[in-house]
Amino acid sequence: MPDLDLIIKGGLVVTGAGISRLDVGVRGEQVTELAPDLDPARAARVIDAAGKLVLPGVVDVHTHPVYLDDMGGISVTAAHGGVTTMIHYAYARPGMGLLDTLQRFRDDGLEHSLLDFALHAGLFDVEHQLGEVPAAFKMGVTSFKVFMTYAKLKWMTDDYWMTALMDVVAGERGLVAVHAENGLATDYLEDKFLREGRSALEMFTAMRPDLLEAEAVNRAMSLARVMGCALYIPHNSAAACLEPLRRAQANGWRVYGETCPQYLTLTEETTARLGALAKIGPPLRTRADNEALWQGLADGTLVTVASDHAPKAKKATDDFFEAPYGSPQVETMLTVMYHAGVNGGKISLPRLVQVMCEAPARLFGLYPRKGTLAPGSDADLVLWDPTRRHTIRAATQHSGADYTLYEGMEVTGAPVLTMQRGTIIVEEGRLVGKPGHARFLATDTGHLYV
Repeated sequence: MPDLDLIIKGGLVVTGAGISRLDVGVRGEQVTELAPDLDPARAARVIDAAGKLVLPGVVDVHTHPVYLDDMGGISVTAAHGGVTTMIHYAYARPGMGLLDTLQRFRDDGLEHSLLDFALHAGLFDVEHQLGEVPAAFKMGVTSFKVFMTYAKLKWMTDDYWMTALMDVVAGERGLVAVHAENGLATDYLEDKFLREGRSALEMFTAMRPDLLEAEAVNRAMSLARVMGCALYIPHNSAAACLEPLRRAQANGWRVYGETCPQYLTLTEETTARLGALAKIGPPLRTRADNEALWQGLADGTLVTVASDHAPKAKKATDDFFEAPYGSPQVETMLTVMYHAGVNGGKISLPRLVQVMCEAPARLFGLYPRKGTLAPGSDADLVLWDPTRRHTIRAATQHSGADYTLYEGMEVTGAPVLTMQRGTIIVEEGRLVGKPGHARFLATDTGHLYV
């Protein structure tokens, strides 16, 4: 009688430690064996992985399931792209209770998501929401985000309340994430250029310059250091951000930097060409910034890659100043990173797994259950065809958005199967999984304080 439910046979298994020709044995929801030649008779089903890579499922720790893709929709587009675990930002707007918001997101995900998920708490009114932060830890939420920018939108948290949040979160051994741009200075530049009659599209990068992003990174990590708080900097977009991050690492500070595929591969020329579709924050910058960020990934200055998936309804011809920030990214993320990073010689395949699977899972206390392939790990994996050539088109994506910033990009490499906890979710482009089996994952950042 078979003692395994599934064997993935003949593939190259990739982890952060290296690449090995191994078969993967799955029983129930877990990987139980990795060996060079498992007997096919031991399994109820054998999947031929010859010529394929077997990757851990991507852990995307930066997603926004509140725009054109809701909690169910975002899991569908993510699964098609090889993502098996997500950490969503649950934003509590002014007047909203933090705990009520987290519970609503949790319930929504358990009902509608295809994929396992955790939550970051997003605070827009720290003064009135700070008292609920300790209770959020009891719900399994240990990371908290604030914005240092978007003052006009009333999203910005000032230094007083950001410091207060860091004080409380440090006491609970949690992590604070900040959108690092100098909000007041960027608003002044925006007003100045608009008064001068300058085009918002043409001046967009100048309105949100790299030095004011780097200034905010430096300020946030300085405040976090004073308060003894672990700090996460999402979506680093510029070479200028790397210097403060390197200094923090050299000093042994608890500061962790993320970037996104869009900041590694696209530039301000993309914004000029696509208009409002490419309005994202921080903005797309220069080819030199792309190259510096790739180097930062390769040398460990940047430790994670995430999508910042925030698809919003807009058209290229929309008024640029009035258009919302955000773009769809989660389904194309692994494909773009593999094509531009691995095929492009920027990073190794094991390093790709480190920054997209292992490090995200480690930071938030989900490793080794998530983020790797090892006996006892959840059987979350992606079967990857490294030779498949295709062209990225919005028409073939599964997001609610009808555009992609990579329209027409020819790439080599594609996922052909996505599995979560031993259940196939997507196979050869067909969605076969169903909502209702997702699990909420409690995060744990206490290890960052050891």
